[in-house]
Parts: sequence; C-alpha cells; structure tokens
Amino acid sequence: MSGTVTWEFSIQGKPNGRTLLFIHGWPDDPSLWDSQVAALAPDFRCVSVTLPNFGPTAVKPGGFDFPELVEQLANTIARASPDGPVGLVTHDWGAYIGYMLEKERPDLVDRMASLDIGGHLKPEGLKSSMMIMGYQWALIGGWLVGGILPPLGNLMSRGVGKVVRVPSRQRGKILSRYSYPYFYLWRNMLLPWRKSKLLGRYTPRCPILYLWGNRKPLMFHSDRWLKIVEDSGGKAIGIDGAGHWLMETHAPEVTKHISDWFGGEAD
Repeated sequence: MSGTVTWEFSIQGKPNGRTLLFIHGWPDDPSLWDSQVAALAPDFRCVSVTLPNFGPTAVKPGGFDFPELVEQLANTIARASPDGPVGLVTHDWGAYIGYMLEKERPDLVDRMASLDIGGHLKPEGLKSSMMIMGYQWALIGGWLVGGILPPLGNLMSRGVGKVVRVPSRQRGKILSRYSYPYFYLWRNMLLPWRKSKLLGRYTPRCPILYLWGNRKPLMFHSDRWLKIVEDSGGKAIGIDGAGHWLMETHAPEVTKHISDWFGGEAD
C-alpha cells in the first residue's frame, strides 16, 4: 500500500465486528455520524472517513475529480478493511461517490445504506431544476472566488448554506474549498468528452437501503431510483418530517434502520 493516496479515517467499535464505512457529504465532516457510530459501535467496526479538502487543511488546491476520489476511497477501504468488503453508509456527495465506487469496484462493497441522494435524479419540473442549478452554481461561484480571496469565498458559501438550511452547528464552519465536487459535476456534464467521469447509468450490484427525508422542497431521487433500489434486493424508506440531515434530526429512527439493515442489534 506504500505510495497510495488514502483519505483520513478513524476506527471505533467492535474490533472483530462487521466493518461499516461512513462517508459524509457537503459541507459536513465525520461528526455527522456521531449518533449512529455511538449506537452501532457495540455491534460493528465503524470506520469514519473525511472527504479530501473537508478536513482542517486542504489536501490539494482545487480538489479532486470523481475518478480520483473513487480510487482514493478504494485505497482507503483496502487499508481500513484488508480482510474483506465493507458496508457503506453514505450521505449527500458521500452517496454519489459511494455509488461510483460500487459501480467500479463491486468487490469492495457487499451492502449499502445511502441517505437522501439517489443514484438517479430527475427534477420535477422547471422550478426544481432552477433551484438545484441556483444553489449549486452559487457554491461554484464561492469556490472560484475562494481560490483568490478565501474569506470572501467562505462568506459566500456560508450564505448559500443558510439558504439551503445547513444545520447551524455546521454552517459557520463552511469553507469555500468544500464545494469542489459541484464544479467537477458541472464541468463533466457540460463537456461531452468528460461525461465518462460521472456516475452515468447506474444499476447497483449489491442491495441498497435508501433513506430520505420527506419534508424538503427538493427531492434528490426519482421514482425510477426507488424501483432500482427495490430491484437490488433493497428497501426505500421515506422518513416523515425529516429533511436532508435526517441522521441528526431523526437519529434513533435512522440508526434503527441502518442497524437492522446490516444485521445489528442497536436500539
């Protein structure tokens, strides 16, 4: 494994338990999963990773494109779980990267729980499309400005965080450098020769538990995705009253679903 690039990670829980690897998204960090890790640790070996550039210091100015992230995640799993595949627990960009990993390296994932971001998105009408484009391009703008004037880019990014209702505990810590996945998403979509770097048509080869919040203005999945989840041998469950950060606002319910899915006994 010498010379390979891995993500920062920490391990908690049962040393010989089944390995669950938790991946956060924008604009979070591994503490997003604190409630789940605390409850699942008696039964599972919990590995929490930090997305590159989301830690205290930047790993690389400008961030990483998705193929690089997938390769780094594969290296991380090989190091954190050398004896076999893992169960992925993912949210937001963590879910997207997790899907890409499962597509490219199905040998590394035997089961997945993904939260609030599906593997297929079809906005419901022009208004939804414009809302998605609006906040994502605003974050890209903050990322670009932050490359020159970090304080201004951070301020712009935190303003977007307030609009999209990022939890207050995280909102004040948002940095513009967290937004690089949005840039690479749109660059790869708009340049035809780069579309192969995106998830594309995705049919999982492992069972997926998909949990989403029912109380939010935008849904980040399509009806087709819910059918794909069922066809994978998985489950699709909407959490009543929950928004995007359902693992925090509805921690006991979400944790119970995850525990049941991976065969644990957490209350």
